[in-house]
Amino acid sequence: MMEKLRRVLSRLREKSAAFLRGKGYYIALTACIAVVGAAAAVAFLPAEEEEAPSPAPSDAPVAYSNDERLSEALKTPVPTPAPTPAPTPMPDFTAAPEKTPAPQRTKAAPPLRGEIIWGYAVDSLLYSRTLDQWMTHPGVDVASPKGTEVHAVYAGTVEGVYHDDAFGVTVEVLSQDGITAVYANLKEDVPLREGAKVNAGDLIGYVGDTAVSECGEKSHLHFGLYVKGKSVDPADYVLFDKSLQ
Repeated sequence: MMEKLRRVLSRLREKSAAFLRGKGYYIALTACIAVVGAAAAVAFLPAEEEEAPSPAPSDAPVAYSNDERLSEALKTPVPTPAPTPAPTPMPDFTAAPEKTPAPQRTKAAPPLRGEIIWGYAVDSLLYSRTLDQWMTHPGVDVASPKGTEVHAVYAGTVEGVYHDDAFGVTVEVLSQDGITAVYANLKEDVPLREGAKVNAGDLIGYVGDTAVSECGEKSHLHFGLYVKGKSVDPADYVLFDKSLQ
């Protein structure tokens, strides 16, 4: 039985081999065509579109930066560029220079009211009827009845109370600005002593007749001013009544 079965199988193998030898070319060709067709089908298929990323949900948490430099940069305003200045015109060097106005000085109140009977003269000479000669006069003489009150022009410290050979009883007051006011031809018994502090308008003394060099004139106050030791015209610093000058 087994022998018979082996003979049947052997004949089947021989027939299959003969069939393949006769039909193998066509089978191989058919397989190649099938492979080429499959490749062409794959090549012409439409490409799959990439899926666009879905937007973040509206309720998603928002990330904030903790960088303080970014906050400061947002707060700092952007500077506005400065406008370009116009060119400065060249000065006219041929024109005559303008005069500089003299500074305005606030004048002080006078020590008393009265007519100026003898003015200030240091660069010129005035005739003295008392001495019958021409001489300088470092102050002004303000006519006023004997006993008239004399008041301080400037606040300051009493630097001296003495009897001058030419101008009689004299009081000197030095202000903080370095101006020395001289009140002369006063009555005896001046109510001030050296070192006393006075304010502008305080009583200095009374008009007298103690000035030997001016005793031939009307009763008056001899008043002088010195700025840092240099004699100046009191009319430039004190507001005397012009109608009485």
